[in-house]
This record gives sequence, structure tokens and C-alpha cells, in this order.
Amino acid sequence: MSIRLRKLLWSVLLLVACVHRPAFATEERCVNTSGELLGAILLAVDDDVVIRVVQGTYHLDVNPLDLIEDPSFGYTITIIGGYNSACTSRSLDPHLTTITGDADIIQLQTYDSLNIDSIRFAHIAGGLWLEAVSYGGSGPDEQVTLRRVIFDDLCTSGSCNGVNNGGSAVGINSDDVSMSHVLAVHNAHSNCALYVDNHDLNDVYLSYSIVADNAGDGLCITDVQFADDDYRLHAENNIFRDNAGGQDIRTRASPYIALRNNIYHVLDASPAPNTAPSGTLDQDPDFTAPASSDYHLQVSSPAINSGTLLVSNPLSQDLDGGPRVVGSAPDRGAYETNVDDTNTLTVTTTADQLVPLITGSLRWAITQANADSGLNYIHFDIPGACPRIINLVAPLPTITDRVIIEGYTQPGSAPNTNAIGFNATICVGIRGDLSDDYAFRIPSSVGISHYLQLSGVGIGGFDIAAVDLQGGAGSWIHGVQFGGSLGNTALGNSAVNVRLAGNTTYYNVIGGEEDGDRNIIPYAWVAGVLLLATHPNGSTVQNNYIGTNANGLAAAPNQVGIQVTGSHHTIRDNLVSGNQTFGIELAGTSALDNFIAANRIGLTSFYLCLPICTGADLPNISHGIYAHGGAGDNTINANKIAWNGGTGVRLVDGLRNSMLSNAIHDNEGLGIDLDAAGVDAVDNDAAAGAGTRANRGLNYPALSLAQGGAHRGNLRTLFASTNGTYILQAFSSAACDASGYGEGTSYVASALATIDNANSGGNGSVIVDIPLAGNLVGHEFTLVARDAQGNTSEFSHCAPYLCDQIFGYGLDGATADTCPAE
Repeated sequence: MSIRLRKLLWSVLLLVACVHRPAFATEERCVNTSGELLGAILLAVDDDVVIRVVQGTYHLDVNPLDLIEDPSFGYTITIIGGYNSACTSRSLDPHLTTITGDADIIQLQTYDSLNIDSIRFAHIAGGLWLEAVSYGGSGPDEQVTLRRVIFDDLCTSGSCNGVNNGGSAVGINSDDVSMSHVLAVHNAHSNCALYVDNHDLNDVYLSYSIVADNAGDGLCITDVQFADDDYRLHAENNIFRDNAGGQDIRTRASPYIALRNNIYHVLDASPAPNTAPSGTLDQDPDFTAPASSDYHLQVSSPAINSGTLLVSNPLSQDLDGGPRVVGSAPDRGAYETNVDDTNTLTVTTTADQLVPLITGSLRWAITQANADSGLNYIHFDIPGACPRIINLVAPLPTITDRVIIEGYTQPGSAPNTNAIGFNATICVGIRGDLSDDYAFRIPSSVGISHYLQLSGVGIGGFDIAAVDLQGGAGSWIHGVQFGGSLGNTALGNSAVNVRLAGNTTYYNVIGGEEDGDRNIIPYAWVAGVLLLATHPNGSTVQNNYIGTNANGLAAAPNQVGIQVTGSHHTIRDNLVSGNQTFGIELAGTSALDNFIAANRIGLTSFYLCLPICTGADLPNISHGIYAHGGAGDNTINANKIAWNGGTGVRLVDGLRNSMLSNAIHDNEGLGIDLDAAGVDAVDNDAAAGAGTRANRGLNYPALSLAQGGAHRGNLRTLFASTNGTYILQAFSSAACDASGYGEGTSYVASALATIDNANSGGNGSVIVDIPLAGNLVGHEFTLVARDAQGNTSEFSHCAPYLCDQIFGYGLDGATADTCPAE
């Protein structure tokens, strides 16, 4: 079948699918045939798509990218395997969901992000190309995320010379790449099994993965176009073995290579890493049967209990779906064995007293764990019905060693399994009386080899913080309910639910990537999460509900959702809504270099339109994001910020706060408000004193005209500022803000603008045209500008789209892009 005929047939199928599709904010599909899988991928031309794949084998005989007109899909693609026939439950094991194919190359390439979970790619004639790069490369940082993915026996045709993949089995092109529990084995060809290359690469994370028995090199990260690239590789607990190319890890162009607790034979890094690899082994990992692709570890393996918990992208379950950590340390590689060299302490009573300690109490268990220099687990087996409440008579002992407290071991407990919401059954409650400073604390004196992992409990009633992390490194708080009630028993509320303080604690994770890692963080009278810690490695707050109830549809307010006075933290994929003041507050000159992305701020967890839409608004009472006191060098990208009672993003002062590709709409105040309250004037932003203004008072573009056909047009603007190169981003909304400026409901396009005609102390200007595509009629367009240092402007004046041209392109050439009749 010709490519042109295939495109025509798939266009017809897409039109049929659009007639019947439900009106969700994101397209969701449950697929159990090869045709359904391919059709679901094609929906990403126009919408974000989540594809739930039923267990089985799927054959792709055509490259999906060949079936669309555009050079890339336009929206986020998420493919998740392992489902039952109704897509109501799933197994995490990727062996159960296999994609094969005869195509010379399979390209999953999008202008948005790409996520693949629990899928096995095997016996494919060519290679794979996975790309997530914003349109024109000047939009927000996109990400390829691979979790529990197998690449086995690719390039069976003997060639991997497909488009863009460097002659490698798997080519990846994105600003950020996160890979965890990846198995890349038995792939043919002479280059690399995993090849990562991007002109603007930021971070590559690889953990708990196996790259072995490939015909070429193992992992290759390169950027031959930009020799001064400064990407960062974080690789922990991986195994590289018997890759015939001779190089297990090959990096180029960057010295920022952090390798911890890996097994490999040859590292070829140019330049050399600025930090020496640590915990490296060069030994046979003793796989069970690698010739038949069984890469489980034998009990004699040196990989067992020799990994590190300081992992940048941790998952709580391994490639098979079993627990990730069983012994005193995680195993290296994708599979965890059941070899347990730890001590387990069991809590059997809700009683609590200081002297004498009650054997079987939680206080006793923590005291025992502190006295044992090894890793200790604390499990629960308290008689009686759920919930069982432990009323503390005083703060629990400070934690001075390694301890994993697993509340889900209490009979009747179960972790959350919902992608949206929190359906966990919490059967262990820990309650203070509001005079107790904390429930769990790691003091600042504790070294970085010690940590707390806490899951499956409810906590409330503490007047400093329920969880207070001042020292240690690699603590993980996940699957916890703070405040509220367990059944009919009120836990009480706390001043702060989770607090990170001091300058010695880092690599902590609050939440995590998986559904079961989500925390519910409501009802704190100071802040739901308080990030005081300042450390170059920072900590992560991810995938939590902060200020809402368990389903994310009603407020359970904190005073502030997340308050940040520290630096280098990552805040992503959280629901931050319903709080009494601000969703996220950046306060003070130490609130630097924080990364805030992909959060929903002021919205509900989801909404439906069937056909009447449910409410999507769950506002924070004041600003969505509020930065003041000199907070600077922060990145605020790709968030949804809407319906807040104040401004969407309010920057009182501070410099180099970057804001790209945020969906900002329906806030009571302006979408973005810099410096003094209200719309700033377009003035001389090179004047004396500009450096003391928020984001140096960078001018917004003077939008003049948005016009064209119904689906293709042009946005023209005059932009005035200092000499330099700027990113201009265009946004569309159904209506303009009452102020006449912004907001920006949907990111549309980006362009680069270079000014080179400014005199000293003055502004120059440039006229910029930005091509538009999509459903343009009836929309208002607005712009923001960002300079090379990250300073970002307010929204420009709105311009209504003028439909006055007839042009466009269809499947077979030029077609009429006709404006609707007036």
C-alpha cells in the first residue's frame, strides 16, 4: 500500500473517531488491536492522548509518522501497557505487552512530551526514534520518559539506518530524558543500543536499567553540533555488560557526568567527568540466562544489595512489578531479588509512652532501628479493625540511621491505584496533640548515608511539621495522607505537613512518579510543603494533591500550598489548588534555581463535558504563583494556572525568572503581573534602574495584527528592547482579559527575535512574523517575550484574529482555507 493511500485511509478513520469521541480534556483510548493502537497514536495530531494497551502482541507494519502531513505529532503521547481487556487494572510487567513490526523505522515524534510505560518493543525490522521537542525548538523543555520499557532484538533487518537515529537501535531526541527500569538487549547494528542527542539537552536520567549483549556500544550521549553543551547525565544502579562495540557508556561534549553504583567495563567520556564515578563495579553481574533474555540476578550476583538509594528518578517497583528495595540497599539493574539482609521490626500496638518503652510500639521500633547500624524496616501488624490510631505522648525519637516505615503492611491497607485521585486505604494513623513538634524528624547532624522512607500512614496534629527533614539524603515520603480523617477519626492538622530545612539534606522526594506514590497534603495552617533547604542537588515535590481532598475536586486548604525559600528544588506534576493564599510562593533571595513545571494550579484534578462541563475551577484564594523578596533564576514552564483569586503569576521583584508555555487563563487578576501591580507600560527597559525591577521590566511585544485563513495565518508584532536574541511565544484564548492584556489559554507557536539596532542605554526594535496553524477563527492572540537570561515579560495586548485570506494545504495540495460567512 502506498504512503499516500495509507494517509488517506487513516484520515478517514480519524474523522470517524472524532465524531464519536467523548469530550475529555485529554483523549483516552483502551486498545486491543494493532489498528486501534495505530489509530490512537494518530490522535496526537490534534490532542494529548493517553493510550492504555491491553496485554498482547501488536504488529506495526508502518511508521506512524508516515501517516500524517505534519513533520511531527503536536501533542503529548502516553502509551501504557499491561491492561486487562476492560483497561480497569494492569500489570506492570512489560513482557505482557509487546510491539513488533516490519517498518524500517518506527518514529514516535511529537512537539510535546512522550511517555512510555510497561511496553516491550521486540523483533522490529528497523530501529526506534523517540522525539519530544517543542515546535521550532524554541518552546518549553519537553521530555521523553521511559518506565519499565524493554528494547529486545531491534534492527532484525540488519540495518538501523532509519531517519535521525544515528544508526542505533533506539534514538532519543529531547530536552530532557528520564529512563528507569529499561532493558536494552540483543539489538543489532554497529553504533549504540541507546543513543541520545539534542542540541539543547538538559538532563538525562538513567536508573535501574540493563544495557547488555548488544552488537554496538551501550549508552551514547553526544552533541556534535554544540561542543560547549552542558547537559547533565545522572546514572545510578545500572548494569552494562558485553556490548560488542567495546564502550558501555560513551559521552561527548559535557563534563557533567554523575555515575553512581553502576556495573560497567568501559567508560569513554570526552571531556572527562568533573566528578569521579563512585561505587563502580567491573564484575560479571551473574545474570540468570542472558542468551534467552532472562536478566534476573542469580543469588551470587555482586549487584544484589549494592545499589544506592540516591536515585534521581526512583520508582517503587521493579521491572516485574515487585518491590524495588528488599534488602539493605537496592539491587543494581532492572530486577530486585528477594535477598534480604535487613532487620524487620513489627509494630503490634497503638500504645505509646516514654518510660519504659512499650515493646511493639512505634516509639520502640524507631529506637531499635536507631541502635542498629544497618537498614531496618518497620512493619505493622496491630490487632483490630482499620483504622488503628497511635496517639503520641511526645514527638517520636529523631531518626539517626536508615529506616523504611511501611504503613501499607498493616492488614487491610492498600496503596492508591487511581491515575486521578487517591483511593488508598490507610489503616495506621499517627496523631499528635498540637503540642508535639513533629512526628518524624531527621536532625541536621545526621549524615547523607541515612534517610527515612515513609509510606502508607496518616499523620496530623503537629505544631512544627508532621515530617521534618533537616539532615540525611534520599528520604522518600510517598503514599501518605496528611491531616483530615481516617474513617470517622480526625487526625488533626499540622502547621506544616512536610518541611525540608537546612543546607545538608538533598535528593529527597515528596511523592513520586507513580500513582501509588501520591501524597494528600491538606489543611496545614502555615504551608502544605515548606522548602527551606538550600543545596545544589535539591529535592523533588512530585505528583501530590496539595490543598484538595482525595479526589481533587474540592478544597482542603493549606494557608500556602508550597512555600519555597530554598534553592534547586523541582516541583512538578502536582495539583496545587484550593489554598487560602498562594498556590506556590517563592520568597526571599535564597529562593533560586527552582524548577516548577507541569503543575495544575487553581484547577480541579479533572473535568468532563458530557455535554455540559463539570466545574474545572478550584482557585487558590490569592495568586497562583507568587515570587517576592528577590526570588530569582527560577523556571516556571508548562503549568496550567487558572481561576486563582489574584494574578496567575505575580513577580514583585527578582530577576531571570523564566516563564514559557504556561496555560494561564481565567484568573481574577492579570495572567502575569511584574513589578508594581497592574499592566506595565512598554518603555525603555534599558534605562537606569531597570535591573532592580522584576525581570528587569522586560517589555512585552506590541502585538499589531493577527490575520489569515481559517486554519493558517500570521501573527505580526513590533518588539522593542535591548540588543540580544529573544524567544517570543504566542498564545490564544477564546476571549481577551478584561484588562485588554492576555491571558494565554493555549500555547500556539514560538519565534526567535534578534534586536541589533539599540543604542547605549536605549532600545532597538524588530518586526517579527509568527506563522499560525490550527482553528484560528474567533480567538484572541497575545504574546510574551523572554530574553537570553530568562527574564520573561507580561502578556501583550490582545489582538482578535482577522480571517480575511483564502489559502491552505490539504492531503492533495492547495485547498481553500475559507473564512466562515459573516
